[in-house]
Amino acid sequence: MTDATIAEKAESDYPLLALLGKYGRSDGHYFVVAAVAGAVSNFLSYADVFLIGLGIDALFNDRAFAVPFVPSAWVPAEPLPLLGFVTVLLVALNLVTNLGAFVEEYSFGVFTQRFLHTVRVNEFDAVQRFELGVFDESRTGNVISVLNDDVNQLDTFLNVLVGATIWIVVTLASAFVYMAVLNWQLALFVLLAGPILAGVNVWFSKRLEPLEDRVRTERGALNARLETSVSGTDVVKSFAARDHECERVEAASRDLFRARFASRRTAVWQEPANRLVAGTWLLLTLALGTYWVLEGAPLVFTGTLTAGELVPFLFYMERIALPLKNLGGVVGGYKSAKASAKRIEGLTNVDGRRETDADRDLELDGGSVAFENVGFSYPDSDRRVVDDVDFSVAPGETVGIVGSTGAGKSTLVKLLLRFYGADEGTVAVDGQDVDDVSLESLRNAIGYVDQDAHMFDGTVRHNIAYGADDASDDRVEAAAREAGAHRFVTDLPDGYDTEVGEDGTRLSGGQRQRVAIARAIVADPPILVFDEATSHVDNETDLVLQEKLDELTRDRTTFVVAHRLSTVRGADRILVLEDGAVVEEGTHEELVDRGGTYATLWNVQVGNLDALSP
Repeated sequence: MTDATIAEKAESDYPLLALLGKYGRSDGHYFVVAAVAGAVSNFLSYADVFLIGLGIDALFNDRAFAVPFVPSAWVPAEPLPLLGFVTVLLVALNLVTNLGAFVEEYSFGVFTQRFLHTVRVNEFDAVQRFELGVFDESRTGNVISVLNDDVNQLDTFLNVLVGATIWIVVTLASAFVYMAVLNWQLALFVLLAGPILAGVNVWFSKRLEPLEDRVRTERGALNARLETSVSGTDVVKSFAARDHECERVEAASRDLFRARFASRRTAVWQEPANRLVAGTWLLLTLALGTYWVLEGAPLVFTGTLTAGELVPFLFYMERIALPLKNLGGVVGGYKSAKASAKRIEGLTNVDGRRETDADRDLELDGGSVAFENVGFSYPDSDRRVVDDVDFSVAPGETVGIVGSTGAGKSTLVKLLLRFYGADEGTVAVDGQDVDDVSLESLRNAIGYVDQDAHMFDGTVRHNIAYGADDASDDRVEAAAREAGAHRFVTDLPDGYDTEVGEDGTRLSGGQRQRVAIARAIVADPPILVFDEATSHVDNETDLVLQEKLDELTRDRTTFVVAHRLSTVRGADRILVLEDGAVVEEGTHEELVDRGGTYATLWNVQVGNLDALSP
C-alpha cells in the first residue's frame, strides 16, 4: 500500500459524515446542543439593529412598535418609556446571546475532544489488527501521518470550521429573516444573488478537492521520508550521505510546497469572487431602496419603504458580506478535512487485510506444533515463500531452522504466530488449528524474540514486564536471570528502574537482546521462538545466550531460526529450508555426514574450504 493509494481505499462518498456517524454517535447530543445554542445565539445577536430600526420608526415616523412574541400591552406609548423599554430588551438579548455562546463553546469542546479521542484510539486499534504484510507495504511515517496529522486536521475542522459553518448558515438565514420582516419584496430581490453565489462556490469546491487530496498525500510522503532519514542517522553519517538525504528531503518538501501552492492559488480567488457578487448586489439594493424611499415603489414593487426599514435592511446586507468572505476558507478547510477523513477511513479499509480472530481460546497440552502441507505467498506475489511444508514438533523439542537468505525461515515461524495467514494447509498447536483459536491466547502461549530486539521508551523493568503486565518484581528478576541479563541490569545506574531511552539507545545490542529474551519468557510460555535472535550480537553475547539456551528451552517447545549454524548445533532436530521448502531434516551430525546443503553451509561458516572441493 503506497502513499497515493490510502485515500483511494475510502469507501464512503462522504467520509467526514461516515466518521462522525461511526465515532461521534454516542456523544451526538453534545453536538446537537451546541448547534442549537449557537444558532439561537447567532440569530438573536442580529435582533439589536432590528429593534433599533423599529424604535426609529416608532419615534420619528409615527409607526407602532411591534415585536414578535412581545405583547403589545407591554409596549409603552410615550417616547421616553419606549426608549427605556427598548434598552431593557437590548440588555436581555445580550445576556441570552452570551449564554448561548457559552453553551455552544462548552458543548462543542466536549463533543470534539471525546470524538477525537475515540477516533485516535479506535483507529490505532484497527491498525494494530492489520496483518503484518500491510506494514511491509506501507512506510511507517505515512501511517503515523494519518494517525497524527490527519486526526489533528479533524480537530481543526470541528473546533473551528463546524462552528464557523453554523455561524455562516445562521447569519445568512437570520439576515434574510430580518430582511423579510422589514420588506419581503426587497428580501426576494436580495435572494436572487443566491444561485450566483452557489455556482461560484461549487465551481471552486470541485477544483479544490483533488488539490487537497494531493496535499495530504505529499505531506504523508514527507513524513515518511523524515522518519526514514532520522531513524537511519547512523547509516547516513557513516556513509557521509548527509547531502544526499538533504536532497531527498528537499525534493519531498518541494513536492508538498507545490501541492500546497496549487491549492492556495485556486482558493485565494474564491473570497474575492464571493465579495464581488455580494458587493455588486449591495450596490444594486442600495440604489433600489433609496429610490423607493424617495420616489415610491419602482418597477414591480408595491407598498412603502421607510428609512427606518432601509437602514437596518442595508445593515443586514452588509452583514451577509462577512460570512461570504469566510465562506472560501470554510470550503477550503472542509476539503482539507475531507481529504484527511478519506485517508483515515482508507487506512482501515485495506482490502480485508485485517487479522481475523476466533472466540475459542487455545487449550494447551504440552505445546506440540504441526505444519501440515503449509503454503504461503505474500500478497500481490506469485512466488511461494513457504512451499508445501510438512513436519511436527513434540512438546519440549528444540528445532533449528536454517537456510540461505530468503529461504523462508522467518516467514515460517510467523505463520505459527499468525502474523500471516497460511494460504494452504494447517498450522496447529496441540492439535488445534491456529485459525480457530483467539489471537490473544495463541500469542500468549508463544514467547517471541526477533533480531531487532525493539525496546519501548521506559525502564528495564517495564520492558521485561511488557510480556506480562501483572508480572511481579520477583518474576521480572527471575526472567532476567534466565536470560543472562540480571548481572548487567544491576550494574546500571538505577538497576531495573533505569530508563532505556528511545528504542533502547542506552543499552548495547547484546543487552537489548537479553532484555528481549527476558520479556519473552517472563510469562513462562510453553513455546519459544527465536527468530535470528543472535544475528546482531557480538560473539561474547552469542556465547552467553547459547549457554543459556539449554536452560531456556528445557520443557519448552522451541524454534530457533538462525543464520549462525553454531546457534542450532545442539538442537534436537534441524530443518533446512531452500526456496520455502524443507529439503533436509536431522541432527547436526547427521546433516554434516549427509554432505548436502547443510553440510555446505557448515563448512563455509567454519572455514573448511577443503571439504567443498570436488
